[in-house]
Amino acid sequence: MPCNRILGVVLTALLVTGCAQIAQREGMTESEAPASGSGQLLAGSKVRASGFLGNYSKLQSIPGKPGEWEYVRPGTNWYPYDKILMRPMEVWINPKAEHVAIQPQTYTQIEDTIRQIVTQAFSSDGAYQVVNTPGPGVLVFHYALTGVTPMRQGLVPSDVLPMKAALTAVRYATGTEAYYIAMSGELEVLDGVSGERVYAVVGARRSFATTLKGEEITWDELKDTVTYFAHQWRTRLDKGRGIAK
Repeated sequence: MPCNRILGVVLTALLVTGCAQIAQREGMTESEAPASGSGQLLAGSKVRASGFLGNYSKLQSIPGKPGEWEYVRPGTNWYPYDKILMRPMEVWINPKAEHVAIQPQTYTQIEDTIRQIVTQAFSSDGAYQVVNTPGPGVLVFHYALTGVTPMRQGLVPSDVLPMKAALTAVRYATGTEAYYIAMSGELEVLDGVSGERVYAVVGARRSFATTLKGEEITWDELKDTVTYFAHQWRTRLDKGRGIAK
C-alpha cells in the first residue's frame, strides 16, 4: 500500500537497467554505486561517503558485492544480541542539490515506513525484540538515507514522491521501457551498553520496475529496496549469532 501523503523529497535518481528480462522480475535488486557525498573516499573507489558515519577508515569493500563497504568489529560475540533499538533516521542531502529543504511531515512519514519494514523483518518470527531503551543484549541501529535530492513541493497525488530525477529510457522490441530506482544508505550498529561501533555498512541497491513513467515515483517503487536492506541486516546478525535459516 502506498504511504499516504509522502511529499516533497527525492531519495535517489530514477535510472534505466540494460536488461528487460531482469527488470521484469518483481522485487529483484542489484548492486548500485552509492550516491557520492562530501565525506571520506570509500576504500578502493573514487566515491565519497556522505559523512554520516564520520570515520570510514576501517570500512572495506565486500567481496562479491560491488558498491558495498562494511566494518565488523573483530572478536565480537554476537550471540547475546537478541534486541534492537532504532535511533531516529537521518537524511543527508546531495551536496549538489539546488533545493535543500525537506518538510517535517515528509521526513516523519518516510521514517515511520522504514521503521515498520525493519521491525517486521526482525520481529515477525519472534527471534528478536524491538525495544526503546539501550542495555545488555541490545544493538542500536543508527542509519541514514544519503544522496537525497529534495524538490519543491507541488500539487501532486498523495502517494507520489515528486523527484528531480536523472531520467533515461531504453525502448525494447516489446515496446516497454525498463526503469530502476536506486537508493543509497549508511548504517552503524552500536553496542547497547558501551556505545561502541560493532558494525557499519555503506551501500546502495536498485529495485526494478518496467511500468512506463514520467517523473512520478511512488513509495511502492522504493519499498522493495528498503525491504532488501532490512533483510540483509537481519541475515547478517543471524549469521553472527549462528542461527540457521
